[in-house]
Amino acid sequence: MKWLVGLGAVAVALAFFVWMAFFPETHSWRQKLTLVVETPEGEVSGSSVVEVRVSFYQGGQIMSGTEVHYDLTGEAAVVEVLPGRYLFALMGDSEELFFRAAKDRFEGMTRGEWLREIPEQTEPVVVKGDLIPMLVTFDDITKPETVREVDPEDLAAVFGNGVRLKAVTLEITEEAVTEGRVEGVLEWLTWPDQRWSDYACATYGCNDNPIRLFRPDGRYRSLLPTDFQKY
Repeated sequence: MKWLVGLGAVAVALAFFVWMAFFPETHSWRQKLTLVVETPEGEVSGSSVVEVRVSFYQGGQIMSGTEVHYDLTGEAAVVEVLPGRYLFALMGDSEELFFRAAKDRFEGMTRGEWLREIPEQTEPVVVKGDLIPMLVTFDDITKPETVREVDPEDLAAVFGNGVRLKAVTLEITEEAVTEGRVEGVLEWLTWPDQRWSDYACATYGCNDNPIRLFRPDGRYRSLLPTDFQKY
């Protein structure tokens, strides 16, 4: 009889494992990133709300071992620093940004535990240092190849004296996902495929991405439209 009880326990444990591997725990939240910039004319700010959707596989998926899968919907935060001069905080890998920026709130928690806690957060968190998303601007907003990275510690190098990044904050919100602000500034994001292809051919060569961040050594990092918006 004891072996039947033991076999039953094993069966229950196995069923639980299989359930968790194929039917993940799901979570979602909306997070609002806000940039505050100080200029000679006063403070300006811009924000964007994105939605994070999570599938959490406790113990990992069978075969791949993947524990978590994220989907991100929304767009980059944009602020008009000076008339006609814009600063963008790219979307990047911001799915776990709130956790990393507010890590002290989740001390000692497992991934599953802090994923459950994030949607309940009510206090904003300051985003600092290496956690600040990549910042970029365009020398000519109509030409994607004029993109350049902006040092969050030295906005004045790009925008002029008296301009500095005062704060970057992130908060959990019930506001709607931001749509259309980036396209309203970067009109080329709306180009049809053929026009985009023709432009790329005329810029760097056919099949080459014209959104390039060049380094001093001549190498470059390509950016994609999905760095600016994901829908």
